[in-house]
Amino acid sequence: MEDIIAKVIKIDLDIYYLSIEHKNEIIQSKLRGNLKKSKNILVGDIVKVEKIGQDYMIKDIMNRKNSLIRPPVSNIDQMIIVVSVGAPLPDYTLLDKQLVLCISKNIKPIICVNKIDLIDEDKTVKNDIEYINNIYSKIGVDIVYVSAKNGNGINDLKKLLNGKTSAFSGSSGVGKSSITKNIINNIDFVEIGEIGKKTKRGKHTTKSVKLYTIDKDTYILDTPGFSSYELYDIEYRDLRKYYPEFLNYSCNYDDCMHVLESIDVCAIKQNVEKKNIDKGRYERYVYIYQKLKEQYDRRYK
Repeated sequence: MEDIIAKVIKIDLDIYYLSIEHKNEIIQSKLRGNLKKSKNILVGDIVKVEKIGQDYMIKDIMNRKNSLIRPPVSNIDQMIIVVSVGAPLPDYTLLDKQLVLCISKNIKPIICVNKIDLIDEDKTVKNDIEYINNIYSKIGVDIVYVSAKNGNGINDLKKLLNGKTSAFSGSSGVGKSSITKNIINNIDFVEIGEIGKKTKRGKHTTKSVKLYTIDKDTYILDTPGFSSYELYDIEYRDLRKYYPEFLNYSCNYDDCMHVLESIDVCAIKQNVEKKNIDKGRYERYVYIYQKLKEQYDRRYK
């Protein structure tokens, strides 16, 4: 009998829930003994499965397109980075970190701007929408505008999900779970709560890593971990590689980090001054760079 190719959509102790490739069929499986010690299976892994009697056994893990440490997932095609233009306000430092993560892991980033229904109520909402559109579309990031409250834009978002494995990320309270609940109508899902009045945070958060099957070969992942993660496996020296707007310019020195160097030799600083590169995004780059360098110094000195 030929091996079954399937995707791991949930792990519950030693039981692996698998979605069979190109089918709307879910099976339960266990690991073959030789894999238990040698392999660490992640949600998102593509695996080879064999059927022994009435039981399914995972016999091998296929090569991963990518994998993340926190949360522990693999083979993500695109990340839907949800930002809110109402409470809570956009966290641009977190947004930039998530873009760095995507580019470094070969994951396509899509910014999903939620709560656009507030645009007529608050001038800052319009300003944030304009900033996101002007700055992030300029560096080649796709942007979709939605309102989880009234459903506007949800169909546009659904189209972007077709045939992909997509992760949802963003700060607590921005509406990740409300948006995904708009997409998943008939599956058990995380309970949704209003934003706490004092903390401005979501009352309920997703507690476990799970892929939800929307259609055959279309999955979404709503998981804990993205709102508090750090860039664990990126060195400060490499950070500059993950800023698309930096790649358009050449500094006097190949090893220029665009932080301590003089503006006379740093083309990035020159183009920040000329307003070809957004000053706010550059300043956040410097902040992230310094934090990564501090982590490096603590680890190796």
